[in-house]
Amino acid sequence: MHSRRMTREGAPPAAADEVDEALAWRNRVALRLLRAFAAIFALSLVLIVATMHGHRERIGLMIAAIAALAIVGVPAVTGRPSGAARAWLVIAPAMVVPIFGFMFAGFLSGPGVSLTVTLLLAGLLLGPRAMIGLTLFALAAISLVAWAIVTKHLPPPNPHDHDMTLALPWARSLTVTFLAISVFGGSMIAVVARMERSLRLARQETRLRERAEQARAEAERAALESKQLELVGRLAAGVAHDFNNSLTVIIGNAELIRHDLGARGEELDLAEGILHSSRRLAELTKQLLAYSRKARMVKTPIDLHAVVRGTLSLVRRSAHPNLEIVTRLDAPSATVSADVTLIESAILNLFVNAIDAMPDGGTLTIATTAVILSVDAGEAKGMAPGPALRLEVRDTGAGIAPDVLPHIFDPFFTTKPVGGGTGLGLAAVAGTIKAHGGKVEVESAVGAGATFRVFLPAGEPRAAATPAPIEEAVRGDGHILLVEDDAMVSLTAVATLESLGYRVTRAADGEAATELVRAQPRGFDLVLLDLRMPGWSGEETFTRMRAIVPALKVLVWSGYAAEQDVGGMLARGAVGFVQKPYRVAELSRAIARALGKR
Repeated sequence: MHSRRMTREGAPPAAADEVDEALAWRNRVALRLLRAFAAIFALSLVLIVATMHGHRERIGLMIAAIAALAIVGVPAVTGRPSGAARAWLVIAPAMVVPIFGFMFAGFLSGPGVSLTVTLLLAGLLLGPRAMIGLTLFALAAISLVAWAIVTKHLPPPNPHDHDMTLALPWARSLTVTFLAISVFGGSMIAVVARMERSLRLARQETRLRERAEQARAEAERAALESKQLELVGRLAAGVAHDFNNSLTVIIGNAELIRHDLGARGEELDLAEGILHSSRRLAELTKQLLAYSRKARMVKTPIDLHAVVRGTLSLVRRSAHPNLEIVTRLDAPSATVSADVTLIESAILNLFVNAIDAMPDGGTLTIATTAVILSVDAGEAKGMAPGPALRLEVRDTGAGIAPDVLPHIFDPFFTTKPVGGGTGLGLAAVAGTIKAHGGKVEVESAVGAGATFRVFLPAGEPRAAATPAPIEEAVRGDGHILLVEDDAMVSLTAVATLESLGYRVTRAADGEAATELVRAQPRGFDLVLLDLRMPGWSGEETFTRMRAIVPALKVLVWSGYAAEQDVGGMLARGAVGFVQKPYRVAELSRAIARALGKR
């Protein structure tokens, strides 16, 4: 059909459903006609048998009726074929019968009406081109019959009809008949086309409304998620600073105790236990900040394969003996621009989540693939199109129930028993990956395991590097001005800095620190400045101190790292940033870098 041809030649996606629906409607009409023709042929066969005893034509008409019934009866019962083939089963027999009817029954009788109806049906079922072509064919065929009768090559169907032997009546009848077919056929096709267009516009309007409703629902969902993120972000911002200050005291004192204890056994184990638990709490705070996208990111080109291998070396130690780990790191380049600490945490969460899903062992498959995300294919939904790295983490566990799957990235949602998880692991993964311009997809079925796919924008391969682990503290010398409002944090920091070889002067707020700088403009080699303080904030204190000593080295530290605040101070000349709670080795290296030491 012409409509099917339009679809094959590339009808727009929005019109494909409308074309298919028009085809389905024409198929239904053709099937009804086939069934009607089958009933007519069956009835005619009965009438021929019952009323034509002794007629010469009885046997021939019976054979013709049986053949016609077989031709239309099989598709009328089975419903096959469909489309253009079905339409031709309706049109072709109806075309042949009238043409032969002119030769035996006369032009002005039933065959003329039958031909008119057939050509109109051709226009309806096969389109205007088919109707025009069949009309020209019928006109040529009947004109040939008329010429044969007028020239005495064929006897007239009715010997008493003198007009059948004259050219003028044939010309008049043919002109009127085919003019009527053209006018009424064209009008009918125009009406049907108008109806289909109206239906198409109605469907388009309905589709647009559905899309608008869907877009509004997505916008509402995005707004709800944004509000949720904002609420969690406020929670993280409010809790993280004080919580991390407390952890700074605990971790700092525990490391000082461990250093003083040296190699003594039981007391050293207790200090290690304090450090281990404190770091887990620090990780919990980091997950809160990662989910709410409040964590400060220091993006560098890193080799994701190296991060995966390093993280796997950690989980292998605690994995079930029956767990098989399969790695297929096939991406030719695994460079991404990312904060290595946050990415390590996200990948570790995915690995731990997969291992927890296989308590009795199984197969953990980690694979990487280089992909090109395309907007046209819908692959880039949720991130920018272009080259990307896909990390797949697949387990053979029990899978995720359909009612649970939509909530796995919600904060504080967990199916683990009390004490088994915080419900922040996957939420932090989603927040971290989104903050890096990527996305996370999950596919799972009950009993078939789960597959998590992480997509990250690809980076430049040549710049890939993985930072070396921080292990040893760096000693130094010099005079440090510590600006910290929390007394316990201040005492711990002073003890830590003095143990590293530095002289330390304390200031409880920004105003006191500024006065000390004013009184001793050359007295301090470095200022260790808290970002969040009562009275003068860290930003204001930094501005006032640099106004007094423009070359003053200021190292910022805080338990809550707002990206814009820290970034602004670094852009204005701050020499670095340390996130609380810190490791002594991390703090010592940051100070050494700030003072220009190796």
